[in-house]
Amino acid sequence: MPGVREARAISWMALIAGAVLCALSLFYGFRGETFMGRPLGGDFVAFYVTGKILNEYEPARIYDLDLEVRLQHAAVEGVSQTEMLPFAHAPYIGQLYRPFALLPYKWAYVAWLIFSLALYSAALALLLRSAELPGEQRITGFLLGLGSMAFLLETWIGGQLSVIGFFLVSLFVYCRWRRLPLVAGMVLALVMYKLTLIAIPVAMMLCGRRWRMLGGVAAGVAALLLASVAAVGVKGCVAWVDTLRFFRDLATGPLAALHRTKYVDVGSFLHLLLGDSSRVAQVLTGLACVGALGVLAVAWWKSAGWSAAARDLLWAATFAGALVFNVYTPIYDTIVAGAAVALVARVMRLRNGYDAQVFGVWLLLLYMVPWLTQSFAEFLRFQPITLVLAAFAYWSLALAWREEAAIARL
Repeated sequence: MPGVREARAISWMALIAGAVLCALSLFYGFRGETFMGRPLGGDFVAFYVTGKILNEYEPARIYDLDLEVRLQHAAVEGVSQTEMLPFAHAPYIGQLYRPFALLPYKWAYVAWLIFSLALYSAALALLLRSAELPGEQRITGFLLGLGSMAFLLETWIGGQLSVIGFFLVSLFVYCRWRRLPLVAGMVLALVMYKLTLIAIPVAMMLCGRRWRMLGGVAAGVAALLLASVAAVGVKGCVAWVDTLRFFRDLATGPLAALHRTKYVDVGSFLHLLLGDSSRVAQVLTGLACVGALGVLAVAWWKSAGWSAAARDLLWAATFAGALVFNVYTPIYDTIVAGAAVALVARVMRLRNGYDAQVFGVWLLLLYMVPWLTQSFAEFLRFQPITLVLAAFAYWSLALAWREEAAIARL
């Protein structure tokens, strides 16, 4: 097994590679050229245009696909005339992009790179603090997190919004560690901008009867709904719901138009493996989700008197499992798995036996497989990171049950 020196070495290699790729992307982008077939900023143009519409047009039109596409093509050179990037997030999050949209697109992307790197670093610091790791381990963990493929290539250079979700989930873990359940719930509610990230954790909280935390979630959601109406009006909120339905049909239909190699949920895994038109894949997806979430719900129902360590492991299983057994999960959202890793690391920090060694294997898989997974998906129609995340969730849940059973025997 690789040790600290190897972990830091490979992290620095990844960071150097990421910095070089980002510099080349900026170099060619400022010349009006594409880099590796992609225009400057990747998906950032969709969020930039959202801020631009809020600044210059009727706010409800942030979901007007015709206007979005026209402005996207005008903002950046190299965008294919057939390419469209619909904005499907909650209206309130669009306010974040209004300051960026005041800048020319190229400089707005540079500003976003700086902002997202700082926010992601802050999130890692919160997670590592809540994991109560010693100083040397925190440095190694920080480098591994910063050098992960899902962040460097998919989220950072790709201009994705997932960094916001990761920061909020990390803040939730930190508030929970500080025993602030009401505040933790309010923080988690902010992730409502992307319902697929929040739906399963909130449902599990309900199964576990975490009333104070749920009270924070309810208060936060109510405030955000009011903020969304204030931002784009009732008309804009209705358009958001229609857009969500459109994406649901894209993700779950038998002939989904999604690029399956970029998605890691069980539905995409099975459709990729068996074919997009496979009815068998649809049926198996439904059975897998119902079965896995049912097992998780039973654990939450029985977790009221569990120890702190067992509850940490249960949350880890929930965050990792929610990425797999969901409607759709793009690969850049897998940065949220960092929260699950930190929760397990807190339990493992004083252990040196078999479980700690197995955790080391999981760290290796969770770091290395994402670098290879899209190549496997592209050429072999097999997405290995889906299985790794599902297995890590199962292992964390099994460990939670075993932890609680051991305490019960004392």
